[in-house]
Amino acid sequence: MRALSRLIQGRILLLTICAAGIGGTFQFGYNLSFAWPSHIQEFTNETWQARTGEPLPDHLILLMWSLIVSLYPLGGLFGALLAGPLAITLGRSTSKYCCIGN
Repeated sequence: MRALSRLIQGRILLLTICAAGIGGTFQFGYNLSFAWPSHIQEFTNETWQARTGEPLPDHLILLMWSLIVSLYPLGGLFGALLAGPLAITLGRSTSKYCCIGN
């Protein structure tokens, strides 16, 4: 009976993790991929043009946008992995201001 209870709890935990992962990442991916591409591409092109004086070709704008969208989750992953050790080492209030400045 105890093994059956542990098996059910394990399955419920697995389903909860999958639901949270799909539900949370789907919203970020959708917003980044479909809601903002023109704004991100426009910002990238304007920034490049302000720095160099020439606009980016269309294929490089698409490449830059693809890199930004694909690297965004890695930033979230590293931020999540570093938040715990920073909070332990520096304390919660100090680590809150460590990355954003005063």
